[in-house]
Amino acid sequence: MFRAVPGSLPDEGSPVLAGIALPVGVRVVAAEGDAPTPVAWVSEGLLPPDELTGLVQRLAAVFPETGLWPLHATGLDDGDLSRPWRDGELGGPDPRVLDPRDVLGGDADGTAEGPHRFVGFAQAVPGPDLTADQLEIGAPGGLLLVPVDRPANTLKALGWLGATNADLVGEALSCVLRSWEDRLGATLVSVGFDTLVVQAPRVPAGDQLTRLLGEHYAFCPDNIDQGLQPDDYLAGLAMWTHWSFWWD
Repeated sequence: MFRAVPGSLPDEGSPVLAGIALPVGVRVVAAEGDAPTPVAWVSEGLLPPDELTGLVQRLAAVFPETGLWPLHATGLDDGDLSRPWRDGELGGPDPRVLDPRDVLGGDADGTAEGPHRFVGFAQAVPGPDLTADQLEIGAPGGLLLVPVDRPANTLKALGWLGATNADLVGEALSCVLRSWEDRLGATLVSVGFDTLVVQAPRVPAGDQLTRLLGEHYAFCPDNIDQGLQPDDYLAGLAMWTHWSFWWD
């Protein structure tokens, strides 16, 4: 599992981090909180998947040294990182410490029936965690660096506001990601305006997979309400290496 002490943001321009040359980038300032706060660093332009994957893998390998977790970043509009990264549509560091049981304590509106109803947490699945060279980026995007102690705390550090209409902000999302990180090795690899991608090396089976489906629905009901049918989503969970979340 990736662990570090949160580091310091790189300078703007074309800095070198732990011997790794970064693309031209700027600091991300959260403008929605009490005071504007630098919370991340993002490349000015998009990078092709192969180049971005290589950078993310190299930067993840030195994460224990730098305290800066590397991610694939997208924006509201294709090819444009303005929102939320340059516009500062972020709340800034969220000091709360929440229990994922309270966040996922029921389905979105208390009416879900069937296999996507949240009934408790899936059991941990033993096995190896991801290594830096196993991280995969499958689409063009920006390079985002966030000072954190672990990948799951990225949304807490940013005060990420992208779970539109779900009333989940910052730590409310990070506490769930920490639980998945601990139980399943699931690692946050991409953040957008209202999207997240998590790379998951281990998943449960049988009724425990159904429990995980309930967790996903409580976390992001739009994946099912506006996406796949529960049975199709359950079948996907058994095979997917990456979990994608989108809020409307």
